Amino acid sequence: MNKIIILFLVIITSFFYTNSFTQTFTPPKVILGISFDGNFATNDAHGTNVVEQTLYGMLWGKGATVEAKYSLGSRLRHRIIASVSYNKMINNTLRNKIPFFVGIPDDATPYTNNDIWTGALGYEYAFNPRCRSKQFIGFAVTGNYLTSSDKSYFPFDPAFRVGLQFSTGYEFVTDRSFKTGISLGLKYNLMNIVGISNGVHNLNDGSDDGGAGYWRRIGMLTINIGFNFYLGVKPYKP
Repeated sequence: MNKIIILFLVIITSFFYTNSFTQTFTPPKVILGISFDGNFATNDAHGTNVVEQTLYGMLWGKGATVEAKYSLGSRLRHRIIASVSYNKMINNTLRNKIPFFVGIPDDATPYTNNDIWTGALGYEYAFNPRCRSKQFIGFAVTGNYLTSSDKSYFPFDPAFRVGLQFSTGYEFVTDRSFKTGISLGLKYNLMNIVGISNGVHNLNDGSDDGGAGYWRRIGMLTINIGFNFYLGVKPYKP
């Protein structure tokens, strides 16, 4: 996983100061996008070996995100972002697992099975918004609805938590009229900052009595690749 993150950062850095192709169009006013996500559980959510963990036993997962971005400012560098994501996190004790594509075992092998719905609202800053190559960084407040299946090794009742997400990425326009593009992104969502609690069949992520006695942080690192539609683009006149 560390090699994947390093490769991603190298790609982002290599394009950071790039102004490729002639800047002949205005930045998009609205961006609509869809992406496919590959997830890696972090913090106390992470558990490589399900049965030896006292936490949540998550590891790899996959999902999808739909998002909308609205650009502000004279140069449209500032963006208000809103998105909805669905992610499936499955982990088992079998060997030779393919990252992001772990499935529920057919036998009695212990496993964890979690569904996570996330809504995000935040801010993004775009570098080179008029260029064919664009980079961005951002943050958002997230609302996260977490569930587990009855047969999961660590079952819990459905829980809603408020968290914080940080993101960065790279966009590349794919057509001559600057109306479509592809994106490569990286984001980290710490899902349970507000709303933590303990109790019977609870997520038990709080530091109060009845749980582990400390704040169990549920984090997720996501790599995504997607497709964008750019709206409001016009020929640029200096």
